[in-house]
Amino acid sequence: MNKQNFHHISVLKKEAIDFLKIKPEGIYVDATLGQCGHTIEIANLLQQGFLYSFDQDVEACTNAKKTLSPHLPIEIIHSIFRI
Repeated sequence: MNKQNFHHISVLKKEAIDFLKIKPEGIYVDATLGQCGHTIEIANLLQQGFLYSFDQDVEACTNAKKTLSPHLPIEIIHSIFRI
């Protein structure tokens, strides 16, 4: 697949964000970082909170760090999320 032509659409993004009822000072975990769709929406709603985002794909983490730099405080964690 040619990555330059790749376009990702996050599934149920609006519904997920509405369900979370994001608080500006909250602490959140995105256990499926992927292409950052849900992560960006959460980060945009945080003012003094913090977001931890996990992905096992090193390329997804690398790309996310570039994409999410204006949305700090976010920590990108290269790992499978486990409780």
